[in-house]
Amino acid sequence: MRLLLFSILIAAQSILAQGSITFSSRQGQVKDLKSINKKGVEFISVRDLASALKATVFFNPSNGKIEVGFGSSTLKLTSGSKFIVLINKSDGSQEVKQIPLPVIQENNDLFVPFEFCSAIFSSASKDNLTFNTKLSEITEGSKGSEYKETEKPLLVKNENEKKEEIKKEETKKETPEKKSETEKKTKTEKKTETEKKTETESLDSKYDIQMVSIETKSNGTLINIKSKKKIGRYSSTIKDGTLYLNILGLSADENKIESLKPEGLVKKINVKKVGSNTQMEFSLADGYSKSETFPGENGQALLITIHNKLLSKMSSTQEKQKERWTLNTVVIDAGHGGKDPGTIGVDGVKEKEINLAIALRLGKMIQENMEDVKVVYTRSKDNFVELYKRGKIANENNGNLFISIHCNATPQKPSGANGFEIYLLRPGRTKEAISIAERENSVIQYEDNRSHYQKLTDENFILVTMAHSSYMRYSEQFSDMLNKQFNHDLEVSSNGVKQAGFYVLVGASMPSVLVETGFLSNRKDASYLKSKQGQGNIAESIFKAIKSFKSEYDKVIQAGL
Repeated sequence: MRLLLFSILIAAQSILAQGSITFSSRQGQVKDLKSINKKGVEFISVRDLASALKATVFFNPSNGKIEVGFGSSTLKLTSGSKFIVLINKSDGSQEVKQIPLPVIQENNDLFVPFEFCSAIFSSASKDNLTFNTKLSEITEGSKGSEYKETEKPLLVKNENEKKEEIKKEETKKETPEKKSETEKKTKTEKKTETEKKTETESLDSKYDIQMVSIETKSNGTLINIKSKKKIGRYSSTIKDGTLYLNILGLSADENKIESLKPEGLVKKINVKKVGSNTQMEFSLADGYSKSETFPGENGQALLITIHNKLLSKMSSTQEKQKERWTLNTVVIDAGHGGKDPGTIGVDGVKEKEINLAIALRLGKMIQENMEDVKVVYTRSKDNFVELYKRGKIANENNGNLFISIHCNATPQKPSGANGFEIYLLRPGRTKEAISIAERENSVIQYEDNRSHYQKLTDENFILVTMAHSSYMRYSEQFSDMLNKQFNHDLEVSSNGVKQAGFYVLVGASMPSVLVETGFLSNRKDASYLKSKQGQGNIAESIFKAIKSFKSEYDKVIQAGL
């Protein structure tokens, strides 16, 4: 028994090794911050970090929450959560950031994986904090190098966020469509048992809250609340089987919301007016595990996800099978093919040929240099593969990373538009992004059966994100690495990381990106893309990014995602 206890103690110490990180201030002062090393990832004391940054700290031991106060903003962190809330003190607006590993609690302190959230603390402190993992040192930016939002790299709901991601919630306002009662009834009848939705009828315009809906999904329940005004301050918590949502300064039609039919994990709704504020109480059925609240639609909506216990069981299974989740299978998707030529370049070159050439060169590099990684092609010759089948191929082969390779073009040829772009699966935010997605999606005209595709509305994307939130963080991380690698290696200029609704990315249940390697409508880009040297350079850059990503991805998985 003593030997067993000793072995357990040694094992625990090897996983959570106590240590310290050096903090160097801009004034040249050096301070040690307590840290915990969990399988190669350094978790840093929030209290010590706040002290070094001269921020205030409030810790609530009853719920494991800590607030770190800076001059113009506040950070809220919770033990066991992968989400950090950044609050703007001036208007009360909130941004929810996601990190790949949950916050750890030790006694009356929380510890964060700082290498994954340095940008969040930089944004809150308005300073440039850099973390050298090799030297175990955090350096505070010198005077004149204050942190700038526009320089922040991209992330989901997370720490490596680019300027475009900061605006992720600025979604387009939907144009209301008038639907007959017959259409509504037909739509309701088509809902499966795992996908049911109820929502309030049109609420009185004198109230701020305009709509509340509850939708059941296979992995939990989604509550969507829309307001005609911007939602500033709000809070949500679960206590004794009830989800309490407090929205400050907004009114609601209590009777109509309370009459909403229960759905999924929600059994009953009570609405109370507390001064000028609204409190909603959602009584929950057995089987829930946790909830998360996110802002949406120009800050005029709240999205609340209530996860069922199935997800917790799945996480437990994943913990036991980490080896399966290491990056050991890369799926390479050469866009278009066969009867679908893709775009045609200024000199007649076909996109499908360039895509395949780059894909095959990339696959060969991986096979020759990464023995522990399997390569899967959605096509390895000039044949047509339906969009939905590409994701199916990736899933059936247990892919860990999906890369779809394409070439861009403008309707007018030749044109001055040039450069590469990397896309993530989210609703398009610009006319250009939406146009590109529409062009790539239009290949379904070559397919005999188009019933596999649904309209990718903003609401559908929220549900896709809910189902695949665990992958989005890594899609963003890889896209950021790839963008930097392209910038360093290629002659083609960068148009950055963007987002749009590509059908081919919807079905891939893994980190995934779509790469537009350049414009075939641009003479210089086209010449580079059809050359052996250009194709080789692009393939090599993607290969380098995959190697870097694998190193980071495997480290996080082994640390206990």
